Amino acid sequence: MPGTPNPLSDMANLKSTVVTKDERPNPSFQDTALPGFKKTVRGRRAIRIFDGNPIPEDVMRDCLRDAVLAPSASNLQSYELIWVRDDDVKKQIAGLCLDQPSVTTAGDLVVVVSRVDLWRSHLEKLVALMTEDGKKPLKGPIRDYYENIVPMLMRTDRFGFNNFFRRVMFWYKRRSEPTVNEPIRRADHRVYGHIQASLAAENLMLSLAAHGYESCPVGGIDKRAIGTLLNIPSSGEVTMVIGAGTGKPEGLFSARLRLPYDDLVREV
Repeated sequence: MPGTPNPLSDMANLKSTVVTKDERPNPSFQDTALPGFKKTVRGRRAIRIFDGNPIPEDVMRDCLRDAVLAPSASNLQSYELIWVRDDDVKKQIAGLCLDQPSVTTAGDLVVVVSRVDLWRSHLEKLVALMTEDGKKPLKGPIRDYYENIVPMLMRTDRFGFNNFFRRVMFWYKRRSEPTVNEPIRRADHRVYGHIQASLAAENLMLSLAAHGYESCPVGGIDKRAIGTLLNIPSSGEVTMVIGAGTGKPEGLFSARLRLPYDDLVREV
């Protein structure tokens, strides 16, 4: 990779304090945050029938603000959350979601979109924020990371030259040292984008639950048609639609059922 031998490792030596101890997880959270978090996680369910009433605007905006605090690779936030408020558009989207009750009865709809295609503009905006519009230039490993490594990993082209370059570079470095294995192909970027979008979606649904509202992620939909309806470029891809609102008792179809812990968690 360009720059220093291992800028990812070198960044661990940087000394900076951005938030206070009280803003980060600490033992006091067990008393102040954990009870509410447990209640939120256990209370969040996929509700398939809502009462149709919209969530108050200030609440919905607060939940969306929580959504964009989700972790994001390189902080590029390669996604878009489209809060659908127009009744006619909501009806059209419901049809493109095969008229599933979790969409047709929802008070609010949010379309979650992967936007890896925006990586360059997001990177420019991120660097502008980090440097206060160039007043405090990035230095050392952070500069190397955002000026060299991120563009190298994210850049792609129609004929795949950058994909080939990454493939050769990763193969060569892997012979002598641990290195990243992707992205190499367009498919890798697609997976990356949907992961970033899904992280934001989970934050949104947990925030809705914490505010006392319910939700349902819907993936069995006509994603391409929804993208066309919402003027999403072909380089962006719909990840899911989230129906949200106040759920009706009959909207919860069954008790929560999960596979045994040992089937899903492995300790080594």
